[in-house]
Amino acid sequence: MKLRTLLHGLNIVTTTGPLDLDITGIVSDNREVKLGNAFVCYQGISVDSHSFIPDAIQKGAVIVIGEKPIAELTVPTQQFTYVQVPNGRRAISLLAANWHENPAKQLKLIGITGTNGKTSTAHLIYAILKASGRKVALIGTVGHRYTNARGTEKQLPAFLTTPDAFALHALFKQFVEEGVEYVTMETSSQGLALQRLAGLSFDTAVFTNFTQDHLDYHQTMEEYLKAKLMLFEQLGDDGVAVLNVDLPVTKRFWHVCADLKRLMYGFNLQADLRPGDVELSRSRLAFTAFTPSGKFPVALRLLGEYNIYNALAAIAVGVRYNCSIAAIQEGLAATVVPGRFERVDRGQDFAVIVDYAHTPDGLENILTAAKHITERQLISVFGCGGDRDNGKRPKMGNISARIADYSVITSDNPRTEDPDEIIAQIVSNLPHDAKYVCISERREAIQHAIAAAKSGDVIVIAGKGHEDYQEIHGERFPFDDRVVAADFLRMMSE
Repeated sequence: MKLRTLLHGLNIVTTTGPLDLDITGIVSDNREVKLGNAFVCYQGISVDSHSFIPDAIQKGAVIVIGEKPIAELTVPTQQFTYVQVPNGRRAISLLAANWHENPAKQLKLIGITGTNGKTSTAHLIYAILKASGRKVALIGTVGHRYTNARGTEKQLPAFLTTPDAFALHALFKQFVEEGVEYVTMETSSQGLALQRLAGLSFDTAVFTNFTQDHLDYHQTMEEYLKAKLMLFEQLGDDGVAVLNVDLPVTKRFWHVCADLKRLMYGFNLQADLRPGDVELSRSRLAFTAFTPSGKFPVALRLLGEYNIYNALAAIAVGVRYNCSIAAIQEGLAATVVPGRFERVDRGQDFAVIVDYAHTPDGLENILTAAKHITERQLISVFGCGGDRDNGKRPKMGNISARIADYSVITSDNPRTEDPDEIIAQIVSNLPHDAKYVCISERREAIQHAIAAAKSGDVIVIAGKGHEDYQEIHGERFPFDDRVVAADFLRMMSE
């Protein structure tokens, strides 16, 4: 691709060197540079990749795109073109789009942001659009999937909730080639703040909720909120905002998209979409949906009252795209999300539920939902991730102590931290009468909970959900809560 074509749409401060070059690829990792590549660098959180320019040039890069004036850099004597931009991360996203010939412009993008509920809402939207006959793709935490022009569904692995720009635009190109029309995608606050979605125009933006998380990265709740607001700033002129009306913070989203159409959902009687006649049981969640398309009954396999919000958000998207009531009902009824209120059943007389809840609000939601279906005692198994916001640790300890009858506090991806120190922070402010045990080895903690359970009890194993690993000192070891629980249940029955 010609360099001038590649640079289209970038905010360029200055250039040094020729621009009539042929570019063979774009990289932001100097170790991956090949002959004829463009190397993009920026000031990172802990590493300034401008320092790798000499290595990139030596390996064959013919153009460097960076944030600093070339006069401030130590550069080699070899001839190369340098382009200065205000934001290297944003430049990567725009370059990746240009490299793949801007496939996202041929797609209707539906972005979902919020602390909790993104994954379930994205899956529900995908199912509704699929049931309505639309060719739709899903990009999210537990994997990517799409239904192509022939009606065949294909699945792809996921490594980040919001993929990096190179992977993201490669996905968009694949979707376009396969005849996909709509893409529903989780948009994480970090993905937004790191400019992975820069330059994209969203057709619909969904806000689920807002509670404490990721403060290890964003530092303050205000900065965390600003990152989420970025999605709504990227709505197109005909875009629609789908907002949770029950939250005071929604006013901030309202102001960002004041000139666009909004669909408000929640329990508030002023909402455009709201529930009635709610029925919660061990086997299903059902309610009557009051919508701009009329009222109709819906039933979900996803349990927990909090999933009413996720379902209403998905219904709003279905209404926005004129999906039939039958398609909305079919999509909701068919949706199962891995690691979200997922039952592990081996014929035992007590329930075992695995869920991804890893925030204070998420843990409170899953435990409250489980409490509604508990006949006897609720047993909670959870921990907190290492190298992440430690302010939520005592909060989660108190939530479990308040809602569960017995808490088994354990390890959850300790990363570089000492698991016992994390656990000590979780229990640092528990009430004196709290019933709990600390077992740092997660496998032993799950075994202990299962051994302690009696008929009518419910065990909630929270924090990891769909994950199939434990991350310890930078290394990932195979570990799946669902598999571990199933193994112990099988051993009990033998």
